[in-house]
Amino acid sequence: MGACAVGRIGEGTGGRMDVDVGIALDSLSVVFMLVLVGGMWGSRAKSASSKLYFSLVVAVIVLLCSDIGYMALLGNEEARGALTAVKSLYFVANAAVIWIWAIYVDYTVLGDRTRFNAFGKLCTAILAVNLVLVAINAVTGCMFSITKAGTFEANPAGMWAFTTLNYLSAIVMLVALLMHSAEIRRGVLVRFVLFPMIPFAAESVHLADPSLVLTCSYAVSALMVFQISQSNLVYTDELTGLGNRRRLTDRLSRWFHGVQNAAVCGIMIDLDGLKSINDTHGHAAGDEALILVGDAIRASAPRESVAVRYGGDEFIIAWNADEGPEPEAVAAQLETEKATANERPRPWGPLDFSVGFLRSDAASCPDPEAFVERLDALMYEAKRLKRPVGSGQAQTD
Repeated sequence: MGACAVGRIGEGTGGRMDVDVGIALDSLSVVFMLVLVGGMWGSRAKSASSKLYFSLVVAVIVLLCSDIGYMALLGNEEARGALTAVKSLYFVANAAVIWIWAIYVDYTVLGDRTRFNAFGKLCTAILAVNLVLVAINAVTGCMFSITKAGTFEANPAGMWAFTTLNYLSAIVMLVALLMHSAEIRRGVLVRFVLFPMIPFAAESVHLADPSLVLTCSYAVSALMVFQISQSNLVYTDELTGLGNRRRLTDRLSRWFHGVQNAAVCGIMIDLDGLKSINDTHGHAAGDEALILVGDAIRASAPRESVAVRYGGDEFIIAWNADEGPEPEAVAAQLETEKATANERPRPWGPLDFSVGFLRSDAASCPDPEAFVERLDALMYEAKRLKRPVGSGQAQTD
């Protein structure tokens, strides 16, 4: 993630061979990453997590291409300006890769879908400082300079500052991952943790033997995140970016069967009039309405909750009652988000949905199936009364 010794490739006996091997490895990695980009092109705009991973792959490609350009120009006395430019681009891409990985973790694991949490904000601040360092270097050479012979000369203080900040950003997100390890599937956790570790190991090898430059290790890390993104597709609704029924089932099973007498709060939301919107204005309008409901849910769902599209026009938010607000508060926030969405007129009319909510206990809802059935009944009562309905409320006109 840093690059404290990369300038020494190509120096000494066999240097040109080292450069050629480095270019070949990076080039193969670029081809591999382009294949990933091609496979993702059609789905890159489907959800925020897809966009983030797409950006991560592009940043790795830029990193690899800048490294190829640097090695190709190394030793060219007439290309000092170009060497400075591609090396600066390398450091910018290096910092961007770690930042995008951190925000991807922030979004997909830590659960804050509407704004960065403290971890994400800290990593963004670190990125800003590193970008300022690279910009200042162009004037002062505080990180590195290109000699008259066309070789790389590092300024140890500036280089270590950049590298330390990059590692600090990675460490911050690793701490965040470990803090939430109980909520993350083991295979996903391992891949996320290994993402910064593989380039770190490659740099350690490079420090021991400067002739070995393994920037291509970033491609291996990106592949692991690709595996996570594909795994997440199994648990994600493609249209709204929320979870799907499988994700809800897994989480409810953990709560109901893993903790004795667990109390779980839940809300079921049903989009009113979806069939009419589809029939009158087309399925694109219906998709827009579903996405708006998903946005309202993301803005309202408690941090530790699971929010899913349960069926065609039905959504569920669920959370451990000991780790979140009362369901009435979340239902009220949903109504506020609906009013905000309706400030903008749409051809198919105002957005409307029905909300049923409850706080369960072992007696009333002994298992996930009973929990969902009870939510479903409350939601239909809310649809009949045209107002949110919670468990225990009077169900009369």
